[in-house]
Amino acid sequence: MVELSVVVPTLSPPEEVESVRYLERGTVDDYEVIVCDETPVTRARNKGIERASAEKIVFLDDDSRPARDYLEHASAALDEAPAYAGRTVHPRRDVFRRHFTSHYHDGIEPASVDRFWGCNMGVRREVFETVGGWDEGMRWGHEEKELADRVRAEFEIRYDPKVAVEHPYADSIADYWRKQYRLETQTPYYWRRRGATRRECLRRIVADATTLRSYLRPDVIATGVQVGAALAKTAGRLTGLAAVADRRSAAGDVPEFEPRSREGPDGGAELSRPSHVD
Repeated sequence: MVELSVVVPTLSPPEEVESVRYLERGTVDDYEVIVCDETPVTRARNKGIERASAEKIVFLDDDSRPARDYLEHASAALDEAPAYAGRTVHPRRDVFRRHFTSHYHDGIEPASVDRFWGCNMGVRREVFETVGGWDEGMRWGHEEKELADRVRAEFEIRYDPKVAVEHPYADSIADYWRKQYRLETQTPYYWRRRGATRRECLRRIVADATTLRSYLRPDVIATGVQVGAALAKTAGRLTGLAAVADRRSAAGDVPEFEPRSREGPDGGAELSRPSHVD
């Protein structure tokens, strides 16, 4: 059995996945990479969990760029805590890095946190066996938040700044606005998952859309970006609210994972495998 299983959801061919190339430059060899091309991303990650042979499961996006010592620190982080959120840095010194990526990390010291992000996180198998897998009723957007809610009810999520990746937050302002729209189409489903009524969702959408602080940032350029993002957010939420009634029941979309035996098929210890891309 390998020390770490790295799950990477993607629609790209494995040889084009950037995160895999960065892992190959690293300092750890005792790992496997499981590239999953299922849609949506939640289903891909669940397939990765099913195929993983390790007890420590790491999640990266296909465009995550892990540091050379990433897996070394990821393994140590999962020794210390059942789940971790790593430090993520937008690689360009632009408006996004200055004003829109503060949620990516929580400083230079380890701490207990409420959230993790799919571009840089790790979870021990026992956690999924307890709380279930990714909610396949969700597409891209808020799926990490929904899982983190269930994890935090039973386990600690530990922020570890040593587990570091670079990950582009957005390639352009237009790209950021498109991502905000896509992200927010999932918000009403997330709210309903947490017990909000349709009327409560609509009230929240209207309140956020008519609050001045939803449009303001510290400088003129950032405010211009934020205004477009706020409009995209409102449009996405209204689209998501209209569609949420047609979505599958969340309760039926959270796979449960049975405990995996630590023994091989003949009753002996399972042998470790070299790193590979499935």
